[in-house]
Amino acid sequence: MGFAEWFEYRLKPIREELRGPEVKGVNIVNFFLYENPARMPSQNVWWQRANTFEYDTLYDLAALSRMHRLKGIEQLMAWAAPIALVAPWPQVVAVGRAMSVPLSAAEKEEILPYLQWPRGDIKRKKSYH
Repeated sequence: MGFAEWFEYRLKPIREELRGPEVKGVNIVNFFLYENPARMPSQNVWWQRANTFEYDTLYDLAALSRMHRLKGIEQLMAWAAPIALVAPWPQVVAVGRAMSVPLSAAEKEEILPYLQWPRGDIKRKKSYH
């Protein structure tokens, strides 16, 4: 939940551009990463369920566990952005644009408390949001 909680701030500007009826009622984008293809409902396909857009794919999760959390987030953002950019819904494309922008030095510093457990109260800086 940590990264998703932090990422919401990066997504706030897209609310203004997504105002049409085609974007009503859906507010969650999920990338489901599986190591076992037998457990996947679909593979490399976008689909909609209730108020979510979902994408299922195989991914080497063990490789993520061997790297620093921040590097893992950067790698996942770079991996997910092009997938989201070609999704059939404007909300997901907007998320892809947000993920395609690399983390700034300030963002890297700011995100670290969100990647730790347990997390206490996190005070957000307002300098660039």
